[in-house]
Amino acid sequence: MAPSSTRLLLIRFSSFGDIVQAVAVPQAFKNAYPNSQVDWFAREDFVSLLKNQPAIDTVIPHARKAGLKGLISQSWKLAHSGLYTHVYDAHANVRSRVVLLIFWIASFLGLFTGQIPPKFAARSKDRVRRFLFFKFRLKTLPQPFKGAESFHRPLAKWGLSPHVPDGKQFHLRSDLKLPDSVEADLQNLRARSPKNLVIACAPSAAWEMKRWPIEYWKKLMTLLPEASFVYLGGPEDKFIEELISAAPERALNLAGKLSLDQSSEILSRTDLVIANDTGLLHVADQMERPTLALIGPTAFGYPSHRASKTLEV
Repeated sequence: MAPSSTRLLLIRFSSFGDIVQAVAVPQAFKNAYPNSQVDWFAREDFVSLLKNQPAIDTVIPHARKAGLKGLISQSWKLAHSGLYTHVYDAHANVRSRVVLLIFWIASFLGLFTGQIPPKFAARSKDRVRRFLFFKFRLKTLPQPFKGAESFHRPLAKWGLSPHVPDGKQFHLRSDLKLPDSVEADLQNLRARSPKNLVIACAPSAAWEMKRWPIEYWKKLMTLLPEASFVYLGGPEDKFIEELISAAPERALNLAGKLSLDQSSEILSRTDLVIANDTGLLHVADQMERPTLALIGPTAFGYPSHRASKTLEV
């Protein structure tokens, strides 16, 4: 028995930056398979982020506290539903491999009852090619390595383009609101710019190699006296307080004060985004905001859209 329509299950549980880079896959799949459906299997704390995306029909939450037993049970129900013609492991970790294994077992058993198995695809982490690239400087990886496109290349065998579709791919909730105090601060910040120009900055990153030095950020503020700056990050990014001391009258520090959705909303309201290789860089890129990506000594993290420019530093 075949599923009634073309339907993809995309498995990517986390993290913020990787989910954002993969967010164009559902639209790419629907471009190749009109009238298809796309479901996304994600960690429960990313459900609200994914529900905003129009190309995703259903977000299936996975609770980490459910453990391995819960994951197996949930995967078995999905595999036995018979809904999926395509299954894509876009995570390539232990949990996603467990999901694939359950689907493979269910597909094998389904052969005895005439059930048509889904097509499978998996994104590789390219560990061997990365080793050869970094250790021996061999050209084993595409350069520049655009993280978003790495989620599309495994699906070329299904007839999908290996490139991210044109147009805005990351969407915010239409009812998203900022705190009143932040709204007022943003208005005041723009008013303090001699040219009504506000630049959003994401100066943090998960790894030190990916971080532009603090002194360079401070120098940037002095070199652009006509602009105001709003800084985004997490509660652990205490260094931003030192950074904005270069021009406190033209700077607003919102690090640790907003949700990921709200930080993304800030990006949509500013005139330019300058960011290290971090999740907010990829949000700006997928929203087609004018973006300057600061890429350090790493092979990965390059943006994908034409509105984004890269400086290798």
